[in-house]
Amino acid sequence: MAKLFARDVHTLHHNDIDLENDDFITTMRRNIEQGDTYVVKGGYDRQLLERIRDYLVRIGRNSYPNYHPIEEGCHNFHRMNKFDDRAYVKGCFHQFSFLPWNQDVFNLYDRFKEIYFLKNKLSQLPANKFISHEVQEGCTARMSFQFYPNGGGMLNAHADPKDRHQLTVPIMLMSQKGEDFQQGGGYVMASDGSEIILDDIAGWGDVIYFNAQVVHGVAPINPEDNLDWLAFKGRWMLLFAVNKLASTTDINNSIDYNK
Repeated sequence: MAKLFARDVHTLHHNDIDLENDDFITTMRRNIEQGDTYVVKGGYDRQLLERIRDYLVRIGRNSYPNYHPIEEGCHNFHRMNKFDDRAYVKGCFHQFSFLPWNQDVFNLYDRFKEIYFLKNKLSQLPANKFISHEVQEGCTARMSFQFYPNGGGMLNAHADPKDRHQLTVPIMLMSQKGEDFQQGGGYVMASDGSEIILDDIAGWGDVIYFNAQVVHGVAPINPEDNLDWLAFKGRWMLLFAVNKLASTTDINNSIDYNK
């Protein structure tokens, strides 16, 4: 498969999003298909996101991390991924995953449902596809908070599958470059090999949409610092994924370009 590279970056305000405007959705979809990135600002309150982040830190410090394959009915879980051989894409981060059939104290799938609605419409799917309690077409939504620690938190350059389940994998930033960390950050790669660092143009509560097949990753976070998993200092983001189940075999895996 030929690599797809990032093209233009568009900035919108949350209030500019019109889920009922077919022309707006079609234009946004066509641009994303060609490699454009959309940064949607102003949608979510920093105070709420700080509460969620603090809650996750308490979980991360006070319970064992465990890996669970995604299957129907599996529990919410958190895991450390320090170049884990089971991962399709190598990285160094701590991940907290929430599945739609499980309850959670923040009612996350209701609180952030509009992001999935737009994700699905851009993928030419019904707005509420994959976010119910039932697995659909071998796939389910998965909301994952990802923490990249100072001292080298990172994710290899890769592409995610674009298939019947998605065109785009939105992310929400839950930290601020210059405050939480100074070096590195999430990026999409341009055709000349340069990295468009998303954390340089977005911050707390901004949601970013780009084609899942665009080459992207996370450049090392404050790589000269000492790595301290329990300090929870570094970069935070929330990933609005739709994943195939571990038993679903007709959708490709993510491609790690650094292996």
